[in-house]
Order: sequence, then C-alpha cells, then structure tokens
Amino acid sequence: MGTALSTLKVVQVAYATTDVRASALRWHRLYGAGPFFVREHVPTASVTVDDGDGVFDHTCALGQWGDVMVEFVHHHELAPASLDRDMRRGGTGIHHVACFVDDLEQARDRLVAEGARVVMDAATPEVRFVFLDVGPEVGHLVEIYERTPYLAGLYDRVREASVGWDGTDPLRERR
Repeated sequence: MGTALSTLKVVQVAYATTDVRASALRWHRLYGAGPFFVREHVPTASVTVDDGDGVFDHTCALGQWGDVMVEFVHHHELAPASLDRDMRRGGTGIHHVACFVDDLEQARDRLVAEGARVVMDAATPEVRFVFLDVGPEVGHLVEIYERTPYLAGLYDRVREASVGWDGTDPLRERR
C-alpha cells in the first residue's frame, strides 16, 4: 500500500523566487517552458495557521514544462511569523510540489498521522489547499488539493496553451 507520501501524484513543481516574471522568462529561454500565466496578489478567502487566522499574499506564474506544470511563486506578505518562516524556506529553489488528492481531509490526516505537519490550510475563492512540511529529508513543502472542475480547467488551459506554442508572448497576465 505504501506511505501516504508515496501514493501522491505530483502534478506541479513550484520554485521560490523574488521575481516570477524574470524566472519564467529565464525558464522559457533555457528550457522552452511556457507560456506562463501571471497572477498578482492571488486573493485568499481564508488562511488558517496553527488554529488561527493568517495572511498569505503571493504572486505566481504558471506554465507548462513537458508533462508537468511549473510554478514560480513570490511571497509578498506572510503572517504569523511561523508561516513566514515555513513558507520562505530560504527564498530560492524548489518551494513545493503540488498533488491532486481524491479527498483533501483524508489525505491531510493520513500525511499528519505519518509525521507531516500542516503549515497552512487555505482557500482562494476557487479552491481549498493545504501545505504540509513532510520532513527534512524531502527538503520542500507538499501542497495538496482536490481536482475540482476549476483546478482541472486551470491545468488544462495551461497545458493546452503550450501545445504547438511558437514561443511568442511567453508572459500572459491573469486576473
């Protein structure tokens, strides 16, 4: 059966950066990834950290890199201090991998039972997601969310934009 972590299917690799546009353009030049859809200050409907309210203000750029979505994320404001520490994680490199799960509560509880720590449970107006620290041997966070119609559509739009893409207009602003 395996551990909860071993059963997750990674659908996205996210990198921390201080400039999502510059990082996306660099990946486009070096690896042909893209196009990238940039969303400034992604709105959140709720952010829970350690059973209290938190702040999660970030900008992201989402693009396609082969069969995997790649994200660049910049954190503008994170609170409380524990969330800031857990989410910044040194500021560069792989920040997290994202995985679709069939049941968010069940997946979260199973990961926690195996030693993971919930860093943040949050929602945008469109989707709920959970960030977990699964331990130092992994070296990055794990984000889980259910494959809702909104998320399926987002992943499909990003992937479809890359099919036959000629490399023009590598950055696309998203509201």
